[in-house]
Amino acid sequence: MKILIIGASGYIGSHVAAAFADAGHEVSALHRPGGAPLPARYGHVTGNLAEPGALTAAAASYDRVIHAGAPIDDGTDRAGAEALLTSGSPLLYTTGAAVLGTGTQDEDSPTAPHLIAAGRPAIERRVLRAGGWVIRPGMVYGDGGGLVHGLLTTKAAERGTGVYIGPPGTRWPVVHIDDLAALYLAVATRAAPGTIWHGASETVRLDAIANRTRPRPSRELAGVRGPRRTRPAGRPVHPRPGRLSRKDPRRAGLGTRQHLHRHVPHRLTTAPSRRIGRKRRSCRAERQGTRPGSCTRACAGLRLS
Repeated sequence: MKILIIGASGYIGSHVAAAFADAGHEVSALHRPGGAPLPARYGHVTGNLAEPGALTAAAASYDRVIHAGAPIDDGTDRAGAEALLTSGSPLLYTTGAAVLGTGTQDEDSPTAPHLIAAGRPAIERRVLRAGGWVIRPGMVYGDGGGLVHGLLTTKAAERGTGVYIGPPGTRWPVVHIDDLAALYLAVATRAAPGTIWHGASETVRLDAIANRTRPRPSRELAGVRGPRRTRPAGRPVHPRPGRLSRKDPRRAGLGTRQHLHRHVPHRLTTAPSRRIGRKRRSCRAERQGTRPGSCTRACAGLRLS
């Protein structure tokens, strides 16, 4: 298929573009003049998300358009999505878990977005009405990127202590970047039109992650929580891959590949949360006693509590 990737120079988009190219699809990437360089194996299509008026022509005549670019603002994002849909190319749009409320949520749950995502449910509905697809990633990790490296470790270095968002026990859904890229490929090639997919494998405690990024014991990001230990020192933390729910009626359409999971407890649940999937097995790097970073599922040396 002819695929246009929007956001191909970003963290998620670069892995998604590679997954489609490796699967044999003809990949082009929207490229902003003066933007980051892109791999030579991708076709380059000039365009800018900040200028929605030019997106219709840029996105025309593709079998799939994959929007994995960063949001700008509600108005610009809505105009951009509308322009892409006007092109006539089927659209797969990325939003995120922030469109959901607290507690256990699935794709059929009503949206209750955080203020930072207030405009995204309207875009989701527009994409779905047009027969497109929506993917809502959780907290993405792996390959040296994501929220852990991009925010939590940075804040820990700035403040001299590990930090986390919300009270102790707050859990967020997580997904490895390679597994998320595989989900984009599966949805774009096999999923029924007009469907939503949650990109996450399970939930993790943010305070447990913070305690592995800390120079000193962790505290809430708000700055009022005192030192807290969630595991004995020296034990790494690894989110483990999940599995697509066997009860999911759409499972047959996407195959049986592990590491895809559709029913995802939401990022802000503070009640005890049952872990999804099978009991975790140690990875080869752990069994061999090598450093956590050598594991293909490593997350800054993190393992679930």
